Amino acid sequence: MRALAIGSLISLTFALPALAALPPQWQRQKELLAIIEDSAVTDAFGFDGIEAIEWVEPDHYQVRGGACTLDITIEDLPDRQGEGWAGPRQFRIVLGEPRCQ
Repeated sequence: MRALAIGSLISLTFALPALAALPPQWQRQKELLAIIEDSAVTDAFGFDGIEAIEWVEPDHYQVRGGACTLDITIEDLPDRQGEGWAGPRQFRIVLGEPRCQ
């Protein structure tokens, strides 16, 4: 009976889809790097540059520089790998309109 239970558990483990997303702290780092490296973000602030990036809520950041702020959202890219694919989240950043005082 014990062998049957262990065998069933092992079979169930391999039958589940593989999920291997990055831990939250590493995912956030990827998102921050994408924001910093995006030329459209730096262009939005001109010579003032980026002074701060604030996490507002999941998939929403606010970037500040000089007298301007810019909302940025994170959007998932279409899943091209298919069912059972494992790996880090594929995403793109979407810029809002800069708001300057």
